[in-house]
Amino acid sequence: MKLKISTPAKTIFQGEIEKISIPTENGNLKVMDGHSPMVASVKPGIIKLWPMENHVKVGNPIYISTSKGMVFIDGKIVRIVSAEATLAPEQSESTLLQSKQTLEERIKRLKTE
Repeated sequence: MKLKISTPAKTIFQGEIEKISIPTENGNLKVMDGHSPMVASVKPGIIKLWPMENHVKVGNPIYISTSKGMVFIDGKIVRIVSAEATLAPEQSESTLLQSKQTLEERIKRLKTE
């Protein structure tokens, strides 16, 4: 399955994947090859993907933090368009989730000041 994650400024990831987990407004969406076509709203969170090369799984999962966006799935290609996204393969999912929580708390404090 092919994946492309992009922002208005650049492409964050483009390549072949085994599967992907995407935070959506209706919960985490898990997508594998042959998934039914759909469009969904992406919410801020952590995208987790399993890269492949020549149809063989390679390496560890890759984590990408994302802001709001949209995901388009046609069964063979997944396209995610987000206002902002950051590739962070060197950080664990728990570290990224903690960073997300800290930033959300800062935003709430700024809105109430």
